[in-house]
Amino acid sequence: MEDDEFLDRIQMKIQRLTQKRIELRVDHEDANQLLVELEREVPLVILGSNVLEFSGFARMCIEYVVESIRNDRPLDLLEFHLLLARN
Repeated sequence: MEDDEFLDRIQMKIQRLTQKRIELRVDHEDANQLLVELEREVPLVILGSNVLEFSGFARMCIEYVVESIRNDRPLDLLEFHLLLARN
């Protein structure tokens, strides 16, 4: 699968699970980036380029983004660990 197609699938999955439109960008400088800006009309999601290399990182990012959007705030570290433990 091509990188653009994979990113489109990530974006569609997040939008389907949150019922909200998002803007998705990839950070090629910080490969481990995971950022959700919720203060915008359309939330901005910035994922590090490692999502293109490591499927586990991509899944983890999707989980974090979806829960952050559903809660309308970024998750703190403990909340995120509990979320990952549940899944």
